[in-house]
Amino acid sequence: MSYKIKSKKKIDLNRIKLDIEISNSYLKKHIGKAYKNVSEKANIPGFRKGKIPYQVIDANFGRQYVLNEAASLSISELYPDIITESNLNPLDYPKIRITRLEENLPLEFEVELELEPEIELPAYRGIKVTGYSTDVSDEEVERQIDNIRNNYASLEPVEEGKPVEKGDYVTIDFSGTIEGKEFEGGDAEDYLIEVGSNTLFADFENALVGMKKGESKKVTLTLSEDIKNRELVGKKADFNISVKEIKSKVLPELNEDFLKELGDYSGADDFKGKVRERLIEQKKNFRKERIIGEVLKYLTENIKTKIPDKMISRREKQIDDEINEKLKEQNITTEVYLKAANITEDKLKQEIKQRAVLEIKEYLIFKALEKAEKKSIEPTGDEINKEEDNIIKSYNKKEDIDKIKEFLGSDEGKDTLIRTLRRRKIIDLLVNSARVVENENVKDKRKIWTPDKNKKQDEEKDEKIWTPDSK
Repeated sequence: MSYKIKSKKKIDLNRIKLDIEISNSYLKKHIGKAYKNVSEKANIPGFRKGKIPYQVIDANFGRQYVLNEAASLSISELYPDIITESNLNPLDYPKIRITRLEENLPLEFEVELELEPEIELPAYRGIKVTGYSTDVSDEEVERQIDNIRNNYASLEPVEEGKPVEKGDYVTIDFSGTIEGKEFEGGDAEDYLIEVGSNTLFADFENALVGMKKGESKKVTLTLSEDIKNRELVGKKADFNISVKEIKSKVLPELNEDFLKELGDYSGADDFKGKVRERLIEQKKNFRKERIIGEVLKYLTENIKTKIPDKMISRREKQIDDEINEKLKEQNITTEVYLKAANITEDKLKQEIKQRAVLEIKEYLIFKALEKAEKKSIEPTGDEINKEEDNIIKSYNKKEDIDKIKEFLGSDEGKDTLIRTLRRRKIIDLLVNSARVVENENVKDKRKIWTPDKNKKQDEEKDEKIWTPDSK
């Protein structure tokens, strides 16, 4: 072997020293390259760079200088393998001190490293969390079906003479003046508005209620804070409004023709059953997400290990670079972004630091959990094969399938797959071992599934945890 690690010694909490020996044959193999490097860098009168004879280099620099160059090359080449074999995670460049360098003996040197801290986990089983109900009522199913029908609603003219009501869609002409003068945004023709939607502003839309097709009227309104031109807020404006057409929203019946637009359903009962299943699935996912969120919050707040400043500053820079890259892609300056987000530069830096610390804590927690639960989370061959099959089945195009198969067959792909399965098992362990206190009063207010949305993979998504090698 080209090298051997003679000893590994802990200096303090997060620092370690390795004593390493590199074989003499490996060192000698780099002496020729060392002469070439010196030759290309040296300035010796009468000789061109890269063409300086070895004897001239020895005479000007000394044989020991060349040996030092050969030692540097040897260490640089072998250092990555040494770190990998030692299963270490250095935070920064190593401090290296050569302890023996002789032409006919093995090269010996010391490596001092600052490592990622190994945290001491608080008790992670039985953490008290809130459980959110996965029950779905008939009312929720009907409400969701009404939402779906609403997305497919058509606009139909109301009966002749029927006045405008809230929820109607009205086509209008309007023109407005302030103290007799027109103002920007104060007029439009054939403007379609849903009354009560606050597309313009509430008082203007309320003025339409009760009007009939072909009717006009003049109203004086105080311009509210909803208008775009902030200089006009609070001023009184006179509007001439004419109603040209009134339509109401008509929801489709839950019949065979409508169900064909939504998918392959045998009838209304089948459709309702599928809606219920999806709502239950979503509530289960929400319940799990909240449980793991509360568990992680508890763990991050209760680890005592101090996070090294180098880890924090490095992650802060990564986050800052990510933000700047996204702004650059969207052609937005930092100043415009800060103004739009209503945030100061100092506040943004503070939020970036908080995010960096939280992500590093989560990363270290999962590393510690993987070590503590190593035996129970190691995926079996069957589990790996099943996961590979599920991933491949999620692609449709042959070229995409070929690419993913090639990736999964590579060392990187296999490693990624195994790490994903381990992470999933840890999350399941944390969720299943939590002490759940049911809360029936809090509802999931997120947007829920509708069959007209683009299809997404049904597989449960793993919790995204930052790692130092994340791209």
